[in-house]
Amino acid sequence: MQAPTPEEVRALIDTLDTLDRKVAGGVLTLLMREPEKVRDEEWLAERFVEVAVVAHGFPEDGTATTDDVEVVRTYAEARRRPILNAAIALFVRTAVELAAAGEPPTHERAHAVVRSYLGDA
Repeated sequence: MQAPTPEEVRALIDTLDTLDRKVAGGVLTLLMREPEKVRDEEWLAERFVEVAVVAHGFPEDGTATTDDVEVVRTYAEARRRPILNAAIALFVRTAVELAAAGEPPTHERAHAVVRSYLGDA
């Protein structure tokens, strides 16, 4: 599998609105902590929902209403795949750019690369 180009990553990100970018950034942060999970669809789906709950501003303590659950369910159904595609592409692109830099990768450098694509998401 070939790494996505910067243009391909930007094209995926351009389809995301502000909320989507926050969710993509949150999922990406979790992937940076557990990079071996990048191909684990179940893990990605679970993390997506967790991040989406936070991004929507719903309580994480289990007190969400039925309406809250429906909002996140509908959002996940409609937006999960494009957001995860963008997050994974950016994850891979970040690794490529860090490797090309010739310096030891750090979380700070990784976050700088991510910010260059996502802005302040």
